[in-house]
Amino acid sequence: MKRILFIPKTPLVERLPSAAIARLDASGAMSEVKLRESAARQQTAISAVRSALAGYEVRERRIDALMQSDASDVDLVVTAGGDGTVFTANTLCTSVPFLTVNSDPQGSLGHFTRARAEDVPRMLDAWARGVCAYQSIPRLRCRTSTADVRLLNDALFTNQNPAAMSRYLLDDGNGIEKQRSSGVWVSTAAGSTGGIHSAGMEPIFALQPALLFKVREPFQAFGRFRQLEGRQLPPRGLRLTAVVPGMALYLDGPNITVPLAPGETAEFSTAAEPLRLVM
Repeated sequence: MKRILFIPKTPLVERLPSAAIARLDASGAMSEVKLRESAARQQTAISAVRSALAGYEVRERRIDALMQSDASDVDLVVTAGGDGTVFTANTLCTSVPFLTVNSDPQGSLGHFTRARAEDVPRMLDAWARGVCAYQSIPRLRCRTSTADVRLLNDALFTNQNPAAMSRYLLDDGNGIEKQRSSGVWVSTAAGSTGGIHSAGMEPIFALQPALLFKVREPFQAFGRFRQLEGRQLPPRGLRLTAVVPGMALYLDGPNITVPLAPGETAEFSTAAEPLRLVM
C-alpha cells in the first residue's frame, strides 16, 4: 500500500491567544470574524483531504510538530495550507513528490500549491496509477558550517538586529567585495516575485534554474559598490561571508534561522534535486 505523509496547516486563529485576537480585532488590524471564517474554510478543506486519503497508509503530522524522520519511509507528501506549509515541508530530507493543496483559496495566493481540496481524489488516483504529471521547481543549495539546506523560495542574509548594519564579503565569482548594507536577498527563480522583487528586482520565469541576489539599502559612504545585484541563469554560485557578530540567514521565511559567526561563509549553488509537484 502507498504510504503518505499528510501535513495540514494550523489556522492562525488557533495559534493566537484569545487576548491577542481581541486586541487585533479592537484595533482594526485584523477581523476576528474573518479569521474564524478562514479557519472554517481551512478545516473543511483539510477534512476533505483526509477523506480522500482514507484508502492509503497515512501518517499525519501538524506543521509545528514536523520532524525530519517523518518522511523517511513515505511515497508522497501531501500538504494542506498555503505557501508557508509548503516551505516548512520542503525542509524534510526527502526526494518524494509533493501534492500541495491550497486550503483557503479565498485568503491565500498559494504560489506553490497545485490543487484545491476537490481536486485531490482525482490527482491521488492518477498518482497511484503512475499516470500523473509532475512539475519540477528548481531549488538552490545553501551550505554553512552548521547547515545544508535546499532552498525553495529565498534567503535573507542580514544582521539579527534589524537596526544594525550588515557587514560582509560578497563573492559572485567575479571578484570579492566588502560591503555594508541592510543585508542581501538571495532567491530562486520561483521566489523572484517575493522579497527580492520588493527590494527592486524584476521577476523572471519561475521554472528555470537561477540564482538571483540583490543588496538591500547599500551604505556607500566610503565608495560605490560594483556588485549590487546579480542574475545567474543558470546558477554559478555565490558566497557571503559574515564580517561582524550577529549575522544570520533566514531561509524560506521564518522556517530556518542559521546564525553565522564572524568569518563564517554561506555558500549558494544549484540543488541537485528539484521539488517535484504532482499536477
